[in-house]
Amino acid sequence: MKLGLSRREIFILLVGWLFVCLGLVGVLYWFVRRGGSDSLAVSTPSVVPQATYTVEFTSQTAKGLLPLAQNQATVWRADAQLVSVTARWEKAALNVVGQPTTWTFRFYSPGLRRYYFVTVQAEGQVAGVSHGEPVRRAPALLALDQWVVDSPEAINLWLNYGGIQMLSETSDIQVVAQLSTPNPPGSSPTWTVAGYDSASDSYHTVFINAQSGEVLEVKSGTGS
Repeated sequence: MKLGLSRREIFILLVGWLFVCLGLVGVLYWFVRRGGSDSLAVSTPSVVPQATYTVEFTSQTAKGLLPLAQNQATVWRADAQLVSVTARWEKAALNVVGQPTTWTFRFYSPGLRRYYFVTVQAEGQVAGVSHGEPVRRAPALLALDQWVVDSPEAINLWLNYGGIQMLSETSDIQVVAQLSTPNPPGSSPTWTVAGYDSASDSYHTVFINAQSGEVLEVKSGTGS
């Protein structure tokens, strides 16, 4: 069935969808930058605490949805490679965070030097859009063979390293989880799980080695 959209209308829809994806990535980047200042760094215990709070594992996880995203990206470009994976839970609560949501997979084509964003919704719908401009510097790519820790495990660690306290003390916070490869090049993929309360401008962020499951750093504080 034809939708009857003009080329101009289709272009406007694609551009608007791309800005939504970029905004999702930008939110987590803002969390990480905030964590660099005015924060209270918490030393990581050598022993992982008992998992008092857990997220039920379902097939709607970052790794579970990866094949759908990869298929879409390969249709776009055969050389497409994964850069990052991001999801967000609005008005998060213990029975909400970590549950099926929309995941955004960011790919990169070395041949085109362009990004490609694939969204996979909880119901399985897949959509993709290419970034219009080439990038000057190639991003750090995710080593898929080093991606061991899936999203429920990352969320569980965030909960048990202080996230549950934030959820219990503050209602309707936003929780963002992103898997990416930090500098220096060759580092293991890292999960960054961050909770943010806009009313108090407070945040709680946990950085996790996605290969070993080690909690690398915990940061809590308020913005300026």
